Amino acid sequence: MGEMNMVFAAPDDETAIAELGDWLGRPPVHEDDKLGPEVLAELEALLTGRDSQEIAADPRHCVQITEIFDEGAGVVEAGLVTVTDTLTHALAVADTEALSAAAAAWSHGEYAVQGLAIVARHAAAHGHHMYSFWYF
Repeated sequence: MGEMNMVFAAPDDETAIAELGDWLGRPPVHEDDKLGPEVLAELEALLTGRDSQEIAADPRHCVQITEIFDEGAGVVEAGLVTVTDTLTHALAVADTEALSAAAAAWSHGEYAVQGLAIVARHAAAHGHHMYSFWYF
């Protein structure tokens, strides 16, 4: 099994960490395989026109705020990273046409874009940020 990702919204980093298990069971959550930060950066570039350097310089781009370490295996088996507010906003305000155009050009397609947009709209409506929980 490869890397899996769950994208969800929370009010802030501390709450996202403290209630990680609760958030993952509460809609809206978008689960997808290999939907890591670099893939989300591609979607952000498509929706916003930001280039990869500008996205990478964003203070909320892929900041790992916690990790789960398997001491027996000696490896990190999961982590929680931030998603940029720029991507959250772009997904939240994009109309159907813009989302479809991004989906057509993006490697994860319509299902992923629509799922992420649902999470982003929830985040925007509640003043939350988006997070990506990855695990193996």
